[in-house]
Amino acid sequence: MNVVDIAILTVLALFLIKGVVRGLLKELCSLFGLFGGLVIALRFHPYLAEGMLKTFSLPAQLCVVIAFAALFLLTVLIFAVIGFILSRFVKLLFLGGFNRVAGGLFGIVQGAAILILVLFGLSRSPLPEQAQKYLRSSQLTPPLVDMGETLFRHGKQLGGTVKGRS
Repeated sequence: MNVVDIAILTVLALFLIKGVVRGLLKELCSLFGLFGGLVIALRFHPYLAEGMLKTFSLPAQLCVVIAFAALFLLTVLIFAVIGFILSRFVKLLFLGGFNRVAGGLFGIVQGAAILILVLFGLSRSPLPEQAQKYLRSSQLTPPLVDMGETLFRHGKQLGGTVKGRS
């Protein structure tokens, strides 16, 4: 076990703790809030920016930035409130322990997904020889990089399938 393995285990432990503390419902709502916020902000910021431009005497680019940020943050906030309410409701049903255990498992999956992306990217990057040595001697890096390669391969195949249908 080397420094890279310890770093991987530390990241997984931190995500596990975060998941247990927050619970599955808050974690899922947070994730949905980020994706939903991005989709809503991308879709509707031009309309809000146009309205702001007519109402306030602000530069157009500033209106676009404010509109995007406001829609994104508002959506994230709404999902955070939903997650809070759902977590309270689950506690009332005496399912708080299940929510926390499931949150811990979800946290580990989140951490693993991030590690897979980072380590796969690093494996494809020109790194200094010392860094390559640490990655090669790690016990946990090869399986995570293999998962990244599998996901990348399937993603490329899926992308080709979708392009073929268009």
